[in-house]
Amino acid sequence: MQLAAGIHPLNETGQPMPLEIVPIIVDPHKANQDLKRTENLLRWYKQIRQQLYGDSAEVTRGFFSAKISTLSDIIPNGSGLSDTFLFNMGSIASKKFQDFISYSTLDSANQALASMMFSGYQLDTKMDIGFVGSPNIGSVALNQFKDSEEFRQFSNVFQKTDRIFIVSSIFGGTGAAGYPIIVKNIRNAGRNAAINNRGDLRDAKIGALTVLPYFNVQQDENSPISRADFISKTKSALFYYHDNLTGLREDGVDLPFSKVNACYYLGDEVPSNPYFNDPGGNGQRNDAHVVEYVGALSVLDFLSIPDDQLVTVDGNARSPIYKEYGLSEDKGMLSLKTFALSTRSLVNRQLVKFHLAYMYITHQLKQDIGRGYTEDKPEIGNGFLSTSFFNTLTASFFVAYRQWLKELRGNHRAFIPFNLDTEKLSEAISGIQPKSGLFKSAIDYKTLLSALNKASQQAMKTNKYGSDRVAFKLLDLLDETLDQLLDEKYNGIV
Repeated sequence: MQLAAGIHPLNETGQPMPLEIVPIIVDPHKANQDLKRTENLLRWYKQIRQQLYGDSAEVTRGFFSAKISTLSDIIPNGSGLSDTFLFNMGSIASKKFQDFISYSTLDSANQALASMMFSGYQLDTKMDIGFVGSPNIGSVALNQFKDSEEFRQFSNVFQKTDRIFIVSSIFGGTGAAGYPIIVKNIRNAGRNAAINNRGDLRDAKIGALTVLPYFNVQQDENSPISRADFISKTKSALFYYHDNLTGLREDGVDLPFSKVNACYYLGDEVPSNPYFNDPGGNGQRNDAHVVEYVGALSVLDFLSIPDDQLVTVDGNARSPIYKEYGLSEDKGMLSLKTFALSTRSLVNRQLVKFHLAYMYITHQLKQDIGRGYTEDKPEIGNGFLSTSFFNTLTASFFVAYRQWLKELRGNHRAFIPFNLDTEKLSEAISGIQPKSGLFKSAIDYKTLLSALNKASQQAMKTNKYGSDRVAFKLLDLLDETLDQLLDEKYNGIV
């Protein structure tokens, strides 16, 4: 959602940087409803972005301007990989854990050892629902990562200027186990003769977001998932990470090295609404939470860190960076103004512009067709409302955007950036009041149409939109005119 709003990482001079992100989702639970929602959003975003800007990754301004690609997209001359954001875990998902480790073929001594390490429930777990909060299962199953075709193809296209960012929750199973294994395989790439770019991959700039407990689940004695275990699992994971990722020691002294260049910690002691206690069989569909919104900011922050602060030598990050996040005010109801200045400066303007553009396209565009800027070349006619672009934007992405805002609003730590109960632009932003006074008029659709008409006339003089870039014309004009109107109509978006 932040990328859709046109937010980019900033360079050392404060200018937005071009960006191409290649998400790879590692989760064997293909039926997970949140995973499906995420994949749909990524796919819709990719389609919208392609029709707006084509294949160029050198775009630094505008809604949907950051490029999102699949791993298959960036492999030259094609590949045998599926055009998906999901890591192929077929050999895991199709088996029970005991079959994955060939339990039945082990001798009696090794069967006894496996039975000590894994409970009967864990051995009998079919891993198509994930690792049911058991990182000891995940740490075994995910070791296939290094031998996968995806990892080989990823290493073949990895360049020294690329960066890697790993996102994992560590109070369950898949994320807690996957995080150290992925880092280990990247840092050990120098010893893997089967892959290319071994040295560059070994010394890659790696950032990681470690998500601590933040959501609540209903109590269910028949479920292996319990909120009471979250803290103990988190402590175990952090101790393990200290010893294996960040705790490099020599003669009993901690060294200023790590396997990770920048590590971000994030959690919330205020529990969310209790989510349905679902180990995996019923879909796992949880409401959006502000922790996830804040967590996404860590990716942008990591990309803004200068190269000379992310130095890796022989697979060890020198002078690693550790960051936490704090709200400027500890409230149960957050608005755009609740966050600290650095966050507000990065995101508020673009988020507000995106929301007002969403409102205009949803509530007013149809009435404006045939008036003013819509008649300038290239024309925005009624036929545009039937295009695949408009349908993907409005019937898919915008519907998901509104649902995301509703879920954020409904949680115990509520995040309410916008008022969803109005169609008026002047009432749309929570906690930020329009300018008032004798000669100050509130922002409305008539004012926006006038600004769109003026900007369109200027664009016509340079043939900015050519003869057919209708979709780009609409979103670019909205981005440009709303930028101007925010300064005219509001005292302080930041």
